[in-house]
Amino acid sequence: MDKVTRAAVEAFDPTIPIREASTPPSSWYTAPEMLALERRSVFHDHWIAVGRAADVATSGQFVSGTLLGDPYIIVRGQDGTLHAFDNVCRHHATTLVRGKGCAERFQCPYHGWTYDLDGRLTSAPRMAGVVAFDRNKMGLLRRHAATWGPLLFLYMGADPPALDAVMAPLDERLGPTLWSGLTWAGGEEHVVESNWKAYVDNYLDGGYHVPTLHKRLTDDLDMDTYTTETLDTASIQRVGGAPDATRIGEGAQYAWVYPNLMVNRYGPVLDVNIVVPERCDRTTVRFDYWFEETEGAEAQRFMAESRAKSREVQEEDAAICLAVQRGLASIGYDTGRYAPQVEVGEHHFHRLLARDYRAAIAED
Repeated sequence: MDKVTRAAVEAFDPTIPIREASTPPSSWYTAPEMLALERRSVFHDHWIAVGRAADVATSGQFVSGTLLGDPYIIVRGQDGTLHAFDNVCRHHATTLVRGKGCAERFQCPYHGWTYDLDGRLTSAPRMAGVVAFDRNKMGLLRRHAATWGPLLFLYMGADPPALDAVMAPLDERLGPTLWSGLTWAGGEEHVVESNWKAYVDNYLDGGYHVPTLHKRLTDDLDMDTYTTETLDTASIQRVGGAPDATRIGEGAQYAWVYPNLMVNRYGPVLDVNIVVPERCDRTTVRFDYWFEETEGAEAQRFMAESRAKSREVQEEDAAICLAVQRGLASIGYDTGRYAPQVEVGEHHFHRLLARDYRAAIAED
């Protein structure tokens, strides 16, 4: 690890209490070296939400994607087992598949090497007679996949903890009805021109920005009831609903799972946000929506209005994150301070990042 990256990591002390602490240096958000560090210290050794479990529900169904430059495939095997692999042919590194679909096997579009759904190499044309070529050792490199509720997760490292155990504290607090009685009603993607952490910071500031930035949303919330509870690798923000707030109902729960998952339950609605880093200053956020009622004209009207309000909030968040990113990249800013009564979740997030960064330093 270079000296500049090491200095940036050590500039934030996670042991300092929030009332005394400064925020991380701006280089955490602007330096390509920090994103490279996160690729192996944050996104490699944690369960990462990547999509919907319904996309790999039956044998042969697969999804593919890229996580900070690492292409992957998740597929449901012939025996019903969920598999994850590097989406890279072992011959000359070609990407095997794109998007999602259903297949009986994966065949490389370059030279025709073929793998079964368990990742085994079944055909390697014109490789007969090659010295020390062991087909049994040339299968797709294996990763790990699991599901939680309707969500699909990927683990790129070795020996992952059980996903159910990781999520158990959230299950206990959010209750058994979190996923029940809901129907998926579509999804969309939004590009945010900021570092992924700036977007997460905005989500975790304990509602601090809501009255200023989201004035229409504020009308639906009782901001005096806003609280944040931090767990080991997650947090839950709760707020009561304002009278007659049909979309929010009695209140909202905003659950965040380190590092990139947001699960938002309010009234008859559940929406999930998956934050995907692209570059230091560019992030894709995937939104998926579930509703209790999806049939009939009234349900269609409610879903359309709810998604329109969600899109309005997202556009406001994207604009403010861009403004933050510009400030972080300027010569006029390096660190700031926390508002300790509200930015508890944000400070918790930064401490988790510091833990992973420092573990990577220790390994180096």
